Amino acid sequence: MTPSLPFLTAYDPHGTAEGTLDPLGLYQIADQLAVQLVPAVRERMQRIRFLTAIAVGSLVSEGLDDEPEYRDASPYLVWEWLVVEAIVRKMTDQAELRGVAGRDMARRAIDQRTFLDARSYLKTPRIFGFHGVYKRLAVHLGLVNVNLGPGPNTERLVDAWARGQGLSGLSGSKELLARWRSAVKRSLEAGPPRTKPGWSEESWEELGRAFAPSSARAGEKHALQQFLLASTDRPLGALPTIWQLQDRYDAETFREETLHDRLEKRQPTLKPVLDAIRRYESFARGLQDAFDVLKAEAARPDAQGFLVLRIAEDKDFKRSVNGLQKRFESAHRALGDVATSNASMQGLFDQRFGAFSEPMGPDACALALCEHHEKVQRAKSAEGKRPWFDRLAPDRIYIRHAYRESRRAIEPDRYLHEYRGRPIGRFRSDLS
Repeated sequence: MTPSLPFLTAYDPHGTAEGTLDPLGLYQIADQLAVQLVPAVRERMQRIRFLTAIAVGSLVSEGLDDEPEYRDASPYLVWEWLVVEAIVRKMTDQAELRGVAGRDMARRAIDQRTFLDARSYLKTPRIFGFHGVYKRLAVHLGLVNVNLGPGPNTERLVDAWARGQGLSGLSGSKELLARWRSAVKRSLEAGPPRTKPGWSEESWEELGRAFAPSSARAGEKHALQQFLLASTDRPLGALPTIWQLQDRYDAETFREETLHDRLEKRQPTLKPVLDAIRRYESFARGLQDAFDVLKAEAARPDAQGFLVLRIAEDKDFKRSVNGLQKRFESAHRALGDVATSNASMQGLFDQRFGAFSEPMGPDACALALCEHHEKVQRAKSAEGKRPWFDRLAPDRIYIRHAYRESRRAIEPDRYLHEYRGRPIGRFRSDLS
């Protein structure tokens, strides 16, 4: 399911808008566990070739940050605008466009304004755009430094990429990189900065094809594989083993639970973190399924709202919260067994979900679940975020219209979160 973006309505005072993601605060611990399993890879990563675009961009924009007149936009960000615009302009195959960060937004900007800029596409790529999504992995692999300048492995990858473009390696690519550098400078000099390279259609196509996600040549693929699978230099945890286990990755049939069973057999040393994932997911899934059932049922009444205690008789709700205290205890112990440099994971679990550490019936659990959601929303910013429901009484809620959804089947045997198996499968597919 694609998450909706936060929005403001006339009713919402500034600072109290909805926080539309992670209503129960379950993601943070899952993400920390995933980092223990595979550092530097994030679930939003899909197309490995954006690492090449970042590495080439570090050479294209090198030194431009030193020029004070370019304060309104970062050179590497303008490079991203140009690359994404070129791909969206010239790549018509939807399979090729899959995983291109911001492609729909870029298409609208091109159709409506004929260019990309901070307002229409991206201003600060902290978690969005391909720099935001892939920077952590690019830095980990030495393809760029923390400031997105060239890293120790930049030239090796760019040399392989250039040979795939029919150039004589890195040295033969200098003229092309200089032309792209000039385009970045011209775009920076526009007021305000925007994609304004002054190019012909052929030049746009040249850039688009140079970084089309599925168009890497053998040498570039080999270099990227070596960086990802290196066993001693900049290791990526369980990634090499997960890579080996996904020789037939299929997005439709993929199940991370099955992958983890195979992974533990292949690499028994991973048992503590895999056990922590399983036990945490059992707790998280129960909590999320219960909340979804409550939310769906509470959306049916209207003006009178919904009496929370009524959900205690729902068979799916009862199944979801049955034994929640034992699942809490099991997850708590397993999290304590994970060897981490940051010992706060177990403490965070206690702090965030301690309300479910004591035995309680379904009715008490329903009330605790509502209070937990409100607490999580308040903690999302200094001003807090609005809950997904309004309180009509201590035991009666009114689900706000933006969060009314049809009831879905609970999934007690499935993970709630993902743990990097999908992006690794996509990487292997693109580099095969």
